[in-house]
Amino acid sequence: MKGQEKRMSESDRPPVSRRARAPYRPLRSTVYFAAVILLASALALSGLWLPPLAVAIVAGILMLLMGVLVWRRQRVLRIMADPRWRDVMPCYLSVQDRDLRILETNQRFREDFGPAIGAHCYRSYKDRHTPCPDCPVLKTFADGQSHRSEETVVTNSGQVANVLVTSAPLRDRKGHTVAAVEMSTNITESTQLHNELVRSRKHFKRLFDVVPCYISIQNSDFEVIESNELFKHDFASAEDRHCYRMYKGRDSICPNCPVEKTFADGKVHSSEEQVITKDGRQADMIVYSMPVENEAGEISSVMEVSTDISEVKRLQHELAMVGLAVAGMTHRMKNILTGLEGGIFVVNTGFEMAEQTMVDEGWQMVTRNVTKVSQIAKDLLYCAKERPPKWDDEVSPHAILRDVHELYDARASSEGVELVLDLDDPPRRGRFDADALHSLVLNLAANALDACRFDPATDKQHRIILRCATQESGATLIEVEDNGAGIPDDVSHKVFQAFFSVKGTEGTGIGLLVVQRVAEAHDAKLSFNTEEGVGTTFRVLFPPSGGPAGPS
Repeated sequence: MKGQEKRMSESDRPPVSRRARAPYRPLRSTVYFAAVILLASALALSGLWLPPLAVAIVAGILMLLMGVLVWRRQRVLRIMADPRWRDVMPCYLSVQDRDLRILETNQRFREDFGPAIGAHCYRSYKDRHTPCPDCPVLKTFADGQSHRSEETVVTNSGQVANVLVTSAPLRDRKGHTVAAVEMSTNITESTQLHNELVRSRKHFKRLFDVVPCYISIQNSDFEVIESNELFKHDFASAEDRHCYRMYKGRDSICPNCPVEKTFADGKVHSSEEQVITKDGRQADMIVYSMPVENEAGEISSVMEVSTDISEVKRLQHELAMVGLAVAGMTHRMKNILTGLEGGIFVVNTGFEMAEQTMVDEGWQMVTRNVTKVSQIAKDLLYCAKERPPKWDDEVSPHAILRDVHELYDARASSEGVELVLDLDDPPRRGRFDADALHSLVLNLAANALDACRFDPATDKQHRIILRCATQESGATLIEVEDNGAGIPDDVSHKVFQAFFSVKGTEGTGIGLLVVQRVAEAHDAKLSFNTEEGVGTTFRVLFPPSGGPAGPS
């Protein structure tokens, strides 16, 4: 094998190798020699009538042409026979026979893979024992065409290199493929750069998709040409790629569009927008737009980054409502304290004048205002912290409604309001939090009484009905109905928002918040219907089992 690996002498090489070095072009040579023969024939015929000098001149020209042809052919053969032209090529060059044995190599090949003359190419390149799959040289021997492929090879030093391989046929005078030249260009560095670019793009895409905001790239027609996964999930549409249709269902761009401004001046812009997701949810967004430039420094597109601030806006609104509630509560507490002072003054005056009636009247004023303070304190404590329900399997809703009726009957009468108790038979018991249920009914009754008090209609007899009934399913229905002022249509959708009230400084909005929390704790369904000027009915439907089932 060592003998095969040594560089073969000129006499030992296959006879095809010399032809392989200088590919012969039979068509061009045939044309040249045919022209010379024709000229010689014409000269022979013309010698019968041309002077001898002319014949000599023409013969000289023919000999000169023949000399030029022979000189050009010998020059090409000398160049092809000189190995230096192969050594200056910036690639690995080898000539191979049909058995894939290496017949000739250039200097660059020998430096990285050794003197491989006579060895199989797959052994020299990859230390394999069989030809490579999809070998381009075998394809060239099969069809006589040039072929290309990308391969991975291992040099003598053990370095792995990526090469771009091109194979081409070497033909004899008859046009038969007798050898193949294989040129392999080392593309390791460019492959590494390409792989690094692919990794960077994948890393960028992961970052692009995992950020907790909506990112879209838009062209000058405001079409979304790229977006992250969150945007695709909530907004992307297969029917239309225009951002204003995806975000708002509009037919034209939004007023004061930040993307339009960025295209105009190349600066970063921001705005707050309200958008609608694919599932119909309305969301508040803070939007930033920034330019994306091409290689020439021109703005080719704009990146729009939108962050959902709906929860922040909700908290801002609730904080504002808390401020209003505190202000209203302060005003109400001031009124209660004024009432307490008035009651105390009447009691003291009654004692001084020995008027029992005045003492009783003043004491009622004190009791009524202390009850108000106590109720406000209970409601605040109920809303301020999580309170684990105190479940009892033997709670009677009828008894709770009777207690609330007794508490509010005298006050309702003093306000000219009839308080009616409507209880079905027979009374039932169930699993409830008695204190929480009492707070629920008490707040609904207080709201109903206020609705009657603030009703601008003075020509009707106001009435409140406290109703409790058992459904066929076993569910318990509690209703508080009044024929007071009703809730205006434009604010009825805000009834269950925290700290909402239509009573101005007289209300805190805490009462309905307590009602809602008690209903949620009991897995009950809370609803209402209202008509302005006619009245309001609140309904709380408790499941047949009452509150959630206790431990078995």
